[in-house]
Amino acid sequence: MRTASVLILSNVRPLRAWTFANRLLREVPGAEICGIVQRPMRSIPRLQRMLAMAHLRGAYATHGWWSQAQLLLLSMMDKIVDWFCWFVHGCPRLLSSSGFTADRLTQECAKAGWPFAVVAEDSESSVATLACPAKVDLVILLGQFSSIPEFSARASIGCIWASDHKPSAGQVEPGRDALISIEHLAQGTQTPFKIASLILPWQPFDGPLGFRLKADLIADDLLLETAENLLRGDAATASTLVSQWVNRVLTPLLSQLDGMGQRACRDGRGGNRCRPAWKLCLDTLLLLSPRILVKNWHRRMSAQYPLLVLAHHLVADRPHRMGVSTETLWRQVLFLRKHYRIVGLSEGVGLLRSGQISAPTVVLTFDDGYADNFLNLRAVTNEIGISPTLFVTTDPVEAHREFAHDLATGTTGFFPLTWDQIQYWNTRGAEFGSHTRTHFDCGSVHLENLQSEILGSRNDLEARLKRTVEFFAFPYGKHKNMSSEAKRLAASAYTHYVSFLGGESLAKAGQSQTHLFRKKFYRSQWELELELQSVFDLVDDIKAWFHRRASHSSKPPDRPLVASPRPSSIHTVGPPPASTAIYSRAKNPCN
Repeated sequence: MRTASVLILSNVRPLRAWTFANRLLREVPGAEICGIVQRPMRSIPRLQRMLAMAHLRGAYATHGWWSQAQLLLLSMMDKIVDWFCWFVHGCPRLLSSSGFTADRLTQECAKAGWPFAVVAEDSESSVATLACPAKVDLVILLGQFSSIPEFSARASIGCIWASDHKPSAGQVEPGRDALISIEHLAQGTQTPFKIASLILPWQPFDGPLGFRLKADLIADDLLLETAENLLRGDAATASTLVSQWVNRVLTPLLSQLDGMGQRACRDGRGGNRCRPAWKLCLDTLLLLSPRILVKNWHRRMSAQYPLLVLAHHLVADRPHRMGVSTETLWRQVLFLRKHYRIVGLSEGVGLLRSGQISAPTVVLTFDDGYADNFLNLRAVTNEIGISPTLFVTTDPVEAHREFAHDLATGTTGFFPLTWDQIQYWNTRGAEFGSHTRTHFDCGSVHLENLQSEILGSRNDLEARLKRTVEFFAFPYGKHKNMSSEAKRLAASAYTHYVSFLGGESLAKAGQSQTHLFRKKFYRSQWELELELQSVFDLVDDIKAWFHRRASHSSKPPDRPLVASPRPSSIHTVGPPPASTAIYSRAKNPCN
């Protein structure tokens, strides 16, 4: 494949332009960026501005004085919450979580050595030439532009862009679906050639920001596939190859979503919070308890924060008992980014081994391997720039059938990832681990079954991914689901295995911890913070202590015939030590 200079013109948020440029260098062999031209923030579409600034409070604000007053009050409350969390965490030094603006893009382009300019619409063409005086092979447009023929005239391969609009009434039922088309305008021509197109269905739980993230991700995927194939051949050949890629990678998922937006359905999520507000208010007071404050400040001074691993299953914009919507996940990750460092699991275990974790650190993991994650989860992680870890049950992937635990509850229509999707995502930022072959309960002591499930699933993944699989997650993940034989087998076959017992993994210099603990991912930021700070563990310990004390008080005294000294093995009544918190989790109120 030949080397080609690419000019990027952006009428979208600066972060998307930066992310796309880096993906172009990684994913398209021979591509070199000769410049980026960005529209100013005030000129890009409103949803793009909101995504750029992560300005969630202003998403649906009107221009009335009452709405503006409410927005100001909520913004002040956000600041108070941010300062409170920062203090409780021990005032750690965290990277800035402010929005990625054009100024930030200017700085990043300067570091990369790429020419960069911010221009208004009426000067795009002239500044594009100034930003890149050398010969341009391909121009890629991100967003909508009015002077496309002028751009294509300056590039030997021409210009490509993604158009995004509502489908016509004859294509789908009326709704909010988006028709995404990739078009190519060759040098010296006036009529664009359609490379590929697809319809992104609107889902019942979609919001405008989450839907925009997904549409932008698909558009970028298609533009990159088109750019790679145009560098190899002509537009007709590129159209064939890109269409084949769509049918192989995207269609298996989009066909599951088709028509869901028009179906009447109940919101199966049951609200965002699992506990009533009055209980959460009482639990929040424990954040200021000496046990938590002293612990966090000691960790801050000694750079000994734990690695907090969050466990979830599915990011879906349609009803599922374990699902969280794309927009909700995006808000949660933005909240986490303010107060925690988000890393991949491989990086996290490296920090544990180093013995130095200087800031609160979290890892995002997702079990089972649902296909919805390929679009919804990937849209969020691609936007934020983080690496999730997915634990895959391999037999449903191989057979492309629904999960048995879904069918047992009457849930249908949720298929696993395909091997093509797993391989594509594996080379673009995600980590994959094993979750047995059939979602097997590893509380079994039958060695042959355990070997087939634990070792067999690793072999299945390694054969497809062409690399070593280092992580294993026990299905269900409680003590009763991990027999001693299963744990020994997992420890011998994998570098690390994870449970769902709650608790924290503490840094130990020079030591590799085989067993990593995971916490529950909540939809509510309030509950998520309390879970990460082990407040719910503390509440469970307090309840258990009162229960033991009440049982001890109500028990009638023994009256032995012969007096005997009290055995020394009987402990005095008191709250359990902190070290037992990770082993004494009560059943979570949310499934």
